[in-house]
Amino acid sequence: MKKCHHCGEPWREAGSPGSREDCLKCGYALHACGNCRFYDKDALEWCREPMARQEKPFDPVKFNSCSWFLFLDPEEVNSDLEKSKSARIALEKLFNSQMR
Repeated sequence: MKKCHHCGEPWREAGSPGSREDCLKCGYALHACGNCRFYDKDALEWCREPMARQEKPFDPVKFNSCSWFLFLDPEEVNSDLEKSKSARIALEKLFNSQMR
């Protein structure tokens, strides 16, 4: 479920918030790096999307108009991580069985 990066309030609308939309509970901007699928505080320019780095905002928790913004859904990210983990385990098994 998509939710506010600041307070965790669920986003109940379809799609993504408008570029100037704020969380109804805490008032923080929803169209902000903190809510984006590509946001990574440890990545270069806070972003894993190379094309978006040209649009680097001043502050990752405040409103921005980045055209690469994709509202983060933690459940989708966890699903993607599980698929990657499963694929990696399958490859390790395949290569380990061929080495014997």
